[in-house]
Order: sequence, then C-alpha cells, then structure tokens
Amino acid sequence: MYNPTVYETGKTQELISSFGGFDCNPVIPDNCFSDECNMGGEEYPLFSPRNKRAYFNVQGDRLHGLFSKSKIMYINNGLLYYGGEAVEGLHFPDIDEERQFVSMGARVLIFPDKVYLNTADTSDFGSLEAEFRTEEGVNVTCSLSKGDGDLYEGYVISSAEPEEVKNGDLWLDTSVTPNELKQYSESLGVWMPLAETYVRISCSGIGENFEVYDGVILSGFENEELNGSHIIRDKGDDFITITGIIPNTINQTAPIKVERKLPEMDFIIESGNRIWGCNSEKNEIYASKLGDPKNFESFMGISTDSYAVTVGTDGEFTGAVSFRGYIIFFKEHCIHKIYGQNPPYTVNTSYIRGVQKGSHRSLCVVNETLYYKSPNGICAFEGGVPVDISSALGGAYYTDGVAGVLGNKYYICMSDKNKERVLFNYDETRNIWHREDNIDVIEFANHNGNLYFIGAIDGVKRLCLADGENVYGNFSGELTGWFPEEDFYWSCETGIWGLSIPENKYYSNITLCLSGEKGARIHIDFQTDESGKWENQMSFSANELGSAVLPFTTPRCRFLRIRIRGKGKGKVYLISRTVETGSELNVRP
Repeated sequence: MYNPTVYETGKTQELISSFGGFDCNPVIPDNCFSDECNMGGEEYPLFSPRNKRAYFNVQGDRLHGLFSKSKIMYINNGLLYYGGEAVEGLHFPDIDEERQFVSMGARVLIFPDKVYLNTADTSDFGSLEAEFRTEEGVNVTCSLSKGDGDLYEGYVISSAEPEEVKNGDLWLDTSVTPNELKQYSESLGVWMPLAETYVRISCSGIGENFEVYDGVILSGFENEELNGSHIIRDKGDDFITITGIIPNTINQTAPIKVERKLPEMDFIIESGNRIWGCNSEKNEIYASKLGDPKNFESFMGISTDSYAVTVGTDGEFTGAVSFRGYIIFFKEHCIHKIYGQNPPYTVNTSYIRGVQKGSHRSLCVVNETLYYKSPNGICAFEGGVPVDISSALGGAYYTDGVAGVLGNKYYICMSDKNKERVLFNYDETRNIWHREDNIDVIEFANHNGNLYFIGAIDGVKRLCLADGENVYGNFSGELTGWFPEEDFYWSCETGIWGLSIPENKYYSNITLCLSGEKGARIHIDFQTDESGKWENQMSFSANELGSAVLPFTTPRCRFLRIRIRGKGKGKVYLISRTVETGSELNVRP
C-alpha cells in the first residue's frame, strides 16, 4: 500500500516595528501606508495620528494676509490686526486681494497696496509712494538755484562773454546746449563752468510729502528738460531742488505733478537692507535704495543706489526668496541668482527646475535647505541642482502649493487634479511623508516656534495652530480665545502584503501592539487579493499599552491589505504577522 508523504507548509513570522509613513506608489515597503488620513510622525518609529490642532476665535470669509512680526498679523474684512488689535485708520479697500508682507526693521511693508506699518508705533503708517499735483491756475515758479535752494541772482544771460567782469561774476552761456552756468576766476582770467546747477521749484506744499534724495518723476512742466526722473537735492514744505538748468525764471499755471513711485512687482522680498521685486510683464528685477523701501528711482552713481535690470529669459516670474545670502527669482524652467553687495549686481541664470506657477507660497527653508513646489514635484534645493523629494506622492499632479515650517517638518497644502485640497507634512530628518486631511490652507506663518495657518473649515476661514499639543510661549496672550480640536477620525491602509511570496498563503496570526488614550476607539479591517471589499475583523477601545491579536485566519490569498482606523489618540508599536504558504487553490479554509 502507498502512503504519500505530507510536508509541513512553510511558516514565516515577520515583524514590523518601524513605520515609514505615506507612500502611494504601486509597490511600497510593508512598513509604509498607501493611503492615510490625519496621520503624523510625532511618535516615530511608532505610527500614530497627528497632534490635535488649536483654533482661535478669529474667523471670516475675508480672513487672509497672515504674517509674523513680534506679534501675529492678519487682515480680516479689510482691517489690519496686529496682536489681535485692529490698527485704527489703516483700511484695505480691495478686501479679497492676496497680500504680500515684507519685514524691514520695525516696519512691515504690505503689497500690492504699497503701504507700511511701524510695529514699534502702530499709529505710524502710510503709503510708500507720494504724489503732489497742482490744479489749473495754481502758479509754479522754477528758478536757477544753488543746491541748498538759495537762488542765483545777478547772472548775465547771453551767448557771448560779458565784457566787464570781476571775480565771482556769473554768466549763463546760451551758446552751448545744454546751457552752462559759468563763474569768472580773476586769478585764472577764464570763465569756469560750475560742476552742477540746480533748479528750485516753488509751490505751496510741494515738498511736504518728500524727503531729501528721494527719486521722483516730474511731469507737466513747460520746460521739457524738467520732466522725467530726478533726485531731490534739498526741500522745504513749499519748494524742492533738483539738478538741472534753465535760462531764466519760469512761472506756469498749467498743472504739474511730482511722484515718488514704486514699480509694480509680482513677488517681493527683503535682503541686504533692500526691498527686491520682479515684474513679469516687463521682465525686470528691481531693488530699492539701501535702507529705504520708498525709493526705487534713486540713481546717483553711489553704492546706496536703487537697481533695475532686464532679464532675457522667457516666461513669467513664479516666486522669489532670499537664501544663503543670495537673492533668487524663479521661473518655472530657470532661476535668476543675484550676486554682489552693491550695484551694479551680477545676475546669473541657471536652467533648472523652478517654482511652479501659483506655488510661490511653497518656498520655505527647513534648517538649511530650501523646499518648493516645482512643476513636476517638490524639490529640495541647497544652492546647486534641486533634488526631487516627493517620490512617495506617486507622481500625482498637484498645483497651488502653500507651505510652512515647524521644527524639522515641511507642511504643504496643494490642489490635486480634482481641485481638492490636500495637506501633507514631510519630516526632512527621516525622509518620511504623512498625509493629513483635506483642509484648505490659505497661508502659513511660523511665529515664536509655533506654526499658524489660515484654513477653510466647513467653508469658513479660521486662524489655527498646526500643533496645539506642543505650544511654545504665551501665544494665547496675543489673540482672543482659543480651543483645542476635538477628537477626529484617522485611518491608514497598508500597501499590498505578500508580493515576496507568489504562492497562495494564509496569514494565520496578526498581532498589533498598541495603546491609546482613554476613550479612543480603534478598528481593524482587511482586504484580500485586491477585491476592493474591506471586512471588519476587530473593534475595541484602547487604553494602556497591550496587544491585540486579530481573531481570524485569512482565507488563502495571494495578497493582503490591512486598514487601521480610529477616533482619539492611539499608537501602534509593532505589527507581528505569521505567514503560511498554501496550495495554488484559492479557497477559504
């Protein structure tokens, strides 16, 4: 009689004790998760939901413009709030327009409104630009003068040299163009041209809103040589003095205009005590006068001058940042890096991945690395060639990145192909991603070690803290009322288990070592062979650290997925699984 030999099926025990976070590629490590909701990496190497957020009693459909100075700043319904208090008298008529804030000393500059606020004295605010104009019939007098505004008197106007002269006499020579004002030197016996001549422009109130050495644009003058860009050399409330020359005193009643203007700029930053900006329409880069954000037209041939340059690359500017002492302007396909300490600067162009259009708020520095959303991924940049760090996101197409920094983490909220907003966080020290939820983050601001953001929750914009469980400083003293987030739903799904063993198999024992806060509820589900159907296998309340042995043996299958979901704080320390290989038959035991 024949007795067949029965071989024991292969049995393997596997242990997962370090969890790698979110990875939505088709094939991923067994310790990673192909889908996550509200997960975080605060308990690494364990896996756990993110920390609870905190919400402030600041909300509204017109809430935006978040910025950090010595206190938190934001705009709500057209009013600027600093430390929770409205700045009286400072209003923004275009309520919904996106704002850019730039810090320079004690001042905060707000664009595109082109206004400033002195945070040391909030009663000191106003426009960065200035303008004076006259109405028809108002008299304006233009006279030849000295640099300090004192008028020249008694000079001869002619095309030929005066015959009777003495030392120090003045002669306006009209035989040359432009005319020259000359002074007779008795010791040399010649007429010496004065190095510079000036024109004093007098009118009631003309100098009140300007400062000495302001770069201004004059228009409307009957003498065309006075129109255009000039530097104010001296001023009083009722006069300004500019470099120039006119043959005689001019009185006119036609309207004139004096302007100190800032260029229209798409993206604005501060670096080296200057304000820098760019304009896509003109393809130009600008820098303000040193230490003076009000002057972009001050060109005197000295180191403190303003600066402007046209670049030759195609496409719109998409962002700007000051990084490691350099000023960098981005386009989608290249960057422009500014070298030098003073004008004239050198502009170096590198054709590397730049910032995606609409993702200018994704530019953030974590420790010593610059991160940003490029057209085809999220890049880490250290000054040379950017490196893509977003392979875990599976090549999905995202747009409109908005980012913030908290410790070693880079938070970024983006729109997916369906225009659904998704918030991720990336831990650069561990190279681990986590997916949080679908909150629509408008802006981030890091303030005193805490990450604030404005997010749309149920259609209402609110001021929030990304981590309300680890709060630094007395942040609540600056803003009225705050409260922690309630317990929230969280979940994670493993990738496909079993790819390393092609045969059918049983998972005869799956054990989770976990713990949770009082009241936390956790559910364990499984899915076999990509059926698309999840079967709940265990639900329990988690309290102290313990083990949960799943009371099932899976059907014979080639592949297995596990889903862990819950509400309330929980931690998973490890997952132990026993795998037994079976036959090729795919039947339930």
